[in-house]
Amino acid sequence: MTHRMLRVLEINETQDLSYVRANWQRLWDATEGATFFQTLEWLQIYWKHFRQDKRLRVLLVLDSERLVGVVPLVVVNESTRLGNVRVLTYPLADWGTHFSLLAEQPRSTLRRALQHIHDTPRDWDMIDFRWLDENDLEVSLTAGAMQEAGYTANPGVWKETVLIEFDGSWDDYLRARSPKLRADIRRKLKKYDLTKRVSLERYRPQGKSFDDFDPRWDLFNTATRIAEKSWQGHSTTGTTISHRTIRSYIKDCHIASVELGMLDLAVLSLEDQPVGFCYNYIAKGRIFGLRRGDTSLAREHGLGTVLTAMLIRDSFEREDAYLDMGPGSFEAKRRWMTRIATVGRMTHYPLIAPRVQLLRLKHWWQASLDRKSGRLQTGNDEKNAV
Repeated sequence: MTHRMLRVLEINETQDLSYVRANWQRLWDATEGATFFQTLEWLQIYWKHFRQDKRLRVLLVLDSERLVGVVPLVVVNESTRLGNVRVLTYPLADWGTHFSLLAEQPRSTLRRALQHIHDTPRDWDMIDFRWLDENDLEVSLTAGAMQEAGYTANPGVWKETVLIEFDGSWDDYLRARSPKLRADIRRKLKKYDLTKRVSLERYRPQGKSFDDFDPRWDLFNTATRIAEKSWQGHSTTGTTISHRTIRSYIKDCHIASVELGMLDLAVLSLEDQPVGFCYNYIAKGRIFGLRRGDTSLAREHGLGTVLTAMLIRDSFEREDAYLDMGPGSFEAKRRWMTRIATVGRMTHYPLIAPRVQLLRLKHWWQASLDRKSGRLQTGNDEKNAV
């Protein structure tokens, strides 16, 4: 397949994508590392709740009549110190940590999509592919496609995220923890395993195709109540699962993830009283931790440690791949992690946009610091424009 054989159909409303649902799923299956956030179901939910002041640009890449790639993009108005900037990017909006196009041959597909962007009226001030995984940076997937389509590709670090990789066994993992944490985990697990005072219920429906899609609103409501009693109940960020402004979004995602077999919800109980939860999404053994919380009773008994330990031990038993604990709160997560992963970005700053060029200098300086610290490593550094 060559890019000259490909054509692009642009869709600007999510309801017009329903007819490609089966092919979207086929490409999702073929895309390495695809997540819940790359499903058509999630995109339709996202657009239903957060479409204000945005423009959707989903590029369907076809080889003759066969769909070979989906590139979901959105134009977002972002406020900076230099004024508003229209950014063409993926639609993830920091709900997760990784995003990409869906394709069997991603580089040629992205290149053709970017040529389409070049040939259509410009409704953006800069292109910023965020939430790139480390492999994308290492093999210059996005950077190579951008350069081949005639764009500059400036690498950077968007965020960092904490991973727990389930390689080896639970005992291997414990041996790699600090002596203090290892002793604390063993003591508490032994205590509660023997007394049976603590139990972990972990719900993972297989999905609608397996006739296993009970939403378990009892567990969902339990997690929400716990969140309201934890720090999340006082948070003003508007991103906690108990916050009124996103509650309907979280509920819609809950239904979709259950039907797709991508929900992973764990509730910890002390003597049958729920005291903690972990609300996750899962795809092919890769877990993303959306939110977690616990009650004051859990904190009094040190059950935050027990919840995390039981969840990790259970994932080893299930032979999961890894748990992405998400960015932020590194001090609390550091003792559990196996490594920190870079979440990359690749940005094009048009020369004809002076305001964006000032942003480019700021991002270039930060990228230089990230290279020196080792946070940013790409396979295409010598070719990138600076």
